[in-house]
Amino acid sequence: MTSLAPDLILHNGPIYTVNAGDDVAEALSIRAEEIVAVGRAADILASAGDGTRVVDLQGRAVVPGFVDAHPHMDDVGLQMVLPSFNNPKSIDDVLAVVAREVSKRKPGEWIVFNPLAGEPEAFSYPQMFGAGGWPTRHDLDKVSPDNPVYIQPQLMLAPGAAIANTAALRAAGLGRDTIAPEGVVVGRDDAGELTGVFLDYNFPKVMPDTFGGFHPGRALFPMIPPLTPELVYAGVETAMRAFNRAGITAIYEGHGIPKGPQRVYLDLWARKKLTVRTYFVISYPVSLYNDTAAGDRLIAETALYAGGDGFGDDLLKFGGLGFSFDSATAIGASLMRQPYVGARGHLWTGIQLTSDDNFSGILTRAARAGLRLQVQCAGGGAIDKVLAMFAEIDREQPIRDKRFVIEHCQFPSADNMAMCRDLGVIPTSTTNFLWNYGWVYLKSFGDKLAAGAIPFRDWLDAGVPVAQSTDGRPYDPIFSFWQMLARRDGVTGHAFGLPQQKLTRHEALRMYTFNAARAAFWEHRIGSLEPGKLADLVVLSGDIMTMPEGDIRNAKVLATLLAGKPVHDTGLFG
Repeated sequence: MTSLAPDLILHNGPIYTVNAGDDVAEALSIRAEEIVAVGRAADILASAGDGTRVVDLQGRAVVPGFVDAHPHMDDVGLQMVLPSFNNPKSIDDVLAVVAREVSKRKPGEWIVFNPLAGEPEAFSYPQMFGAGGWPTRHDLDKVSPDNPVYIQPQLMLAPGAAIANTAALRAAGLGRDTIAPEGVVVGRDDAGELTGVFLDYNFPKVMPDTFGGFHPGRALFPMIPPLTPELVYAGVETAMRAFNRAGITAIYEGHGIPKGPQRVYLDLWARKKLTVRTYFVISYPVSLYNDTAAGDRLIAETALYAGGDGFGDDLLKFGGLGFSFDSATAIGASLMRQPYVGARGHLWTGIQLTSDDNFSGILTRAARAGLRLQVQCAGGGAIDKVLAMFAEIDREQPIRDKRFVIEHCQFPSADNMAMCRDLGVIPTSTTNFLWNYGWVYLKSFGDKLAAGAIPFRDWLDAGVPVAQSTDGRPYDPIFSFWQMLARRDGVTGHAFGLPQQKLTRHEALRMYTFNAARAAFWEHRIGSLEPGKLADLVVLSGDIMTMPEGDIRNAKVLATLLAGKPVHDTGLFG
């Protein structure tokens, strides 16, 4: 006879259920992969059998596993496995890292580095290096005279600085007659010779970066070796383990996952090694916007396996098509309703990647094929246009239950919010943008418009279940939970839109768990701690729901359970 006793009981700590009433329970029990009961400790402890393991939380808090509604896990992993400088304080720090990598490589082997610094620290460069500015090819040549060295540009900065040594310039055939690609400033010394510094104002970058294997931009250095399958595999696995440690149990990747990483996810799933639930849309490349035949082939192919709410199981699922309509607010290029100061100091309204008619036609054909649509639209002008296109599609075939998604959407209007509510459109955004790029928002848009950026309070008040994400910058959910409340700029410390946009902690937790699960059609299986749901949960070192707000960032993830089994454990279950 099969025992009905639970396998595991957690008790003696607050358990934040994120159920309809936001109840806080005293105990929780798990059998096999699912939650059996949540409630009073006395009742649940009484259900224990001879084989039940009982874990005393000793006051530690339990929350549902975090669900990141847009994390770029594969790209986070590549950043982890490529050599990094970790915000160097001097050019000597840069050279020490380059020298260490040279010692590991064969003569003549290319060495490709992550950008010098991540956001928001990157805004301190090149001033961090003093009057001399960026390191040049001559600096890099001191420690790498033979190996071509290439330092990638910061993807989300305008400009992002790519730096190459003399061996790399020679391999690329670059010299004083080199013509700069559009949007790139080529550094030259007083004699007109290349310094090895290239300032790229584009998004996506045309200079090679970590995304270069997935986007067409590889200007001037097309011979840089592409990412190997082994490196891609190592990146996904490395990030997956990091996400386990961070308490992330599921992700919704609306920007899509490229074919190389797709194979890694499928292999991990097939070998039962995938430890982060993953839902991703199939990316519709910008390069197909002006190639109707190729675009329609992609729509037809995707419709064969990724229609409706997606194909897959509770661990790996893919569905729909993902698009971009404008460019990044972080580099001052999102499509806004009114002119603003862009990255190069000129007034404009931003970038639109294709015409209204062309984009509307693509979306309509995809919707007619039965595909769910996800569109990146950052600026208010882009949001207006994309939602109008969704409404036009809805008049032909209702979309309310199809959960179309708009991503980033930093500057929605009240009308946008009402339209999302009426059409069932899910917005995903992140307050991490304010931390990483708030300084850009202030410079480009001014205090008033910047204060209303990423208005989670307004979304919720409008009855729209907006979902929190991170864009992978940083991916840590404890930090991002705090940032949802604090809304700070990481450069100046400026707080955006408080108290008007202030969230309660229960609201913030719901947006980062249950609401994000809705984007993946998984809210009936994960996102809250309720009987019958999969036992995805996180045990924290402290209670982020009650501790002083300033202390939240110090909380640690002590254990992460996926379907009742630890995928990260500091000793509670070992």
